[in-house]
Order: sequence, then C-alpha cells, then structure tokens
Amino acid sequence: DAAHVVHPLAGQGLNLGLADVAALSHVIAAREPWRRIDDPRLLRRYLRERAAPTWAMGQVTDGLLQLFSHPAPAVRELRNRGMTLVNHLPPLKRWLQARAIQS
Repeated sequence: DAAHVVHPLAGQGLNLGLADVAALSHVIAAREPWRRIDDPRLLRRYLRERAAPTWAMGQVTDGLLQLFSHPAPAVRELRNRGMTLVNHLPPLKRWLQARAIQS
C-alpha cells in the first residue's frame, strides 16, 4: 500500500505488488536479446505497463475512503444499499473481486 501510496483500507497493496512483479518479469522476458537488463528503456516499459492499473487502484481506494467516511446520512444510506445490492448480485460481486485481484 505504501509503495503505491494507496490507502490500506481495501488491502490492495499485496495485489499491486504481485502484479508489479509479474509485469516486470514480463518486460524482462520480452526484452530484445541485445538489450541489457539495466537498460532504462526496460524500466520505462514496465512503468507504462503499470501506470494505469496503479492509478486506477489509487482512485478506487480514495473513492472508498471518501464513501465510507462521508458524514451525510443520505450518502451512508446509498452506500449501504449499494453494498447490499452488490452482495445480492453474485455475478457483479465476482466481477468486482476479479478486478481487485488483477490490479
């Protein structure tokens, strides 16, 4: 969580870290045979590959923090109804879980 500056409330730091390792491994494995492993271009490839998922998870965790800390009763009610709805729609719940794991 700290390495990506995402709030730990969603517990996505490990998933982000594992996805980072997978992306870096892929970039290294796919490098041109003549390119050294310490070539800055490889790091840029890795950064480009991870930029969008990392940014998205930051937005999601920030949004969840805002949603769960909002003091307005109407917002709390909408949040609770939304969570209940997700809980009663297993396909949506599985899709959301899969997105969280793939981060």
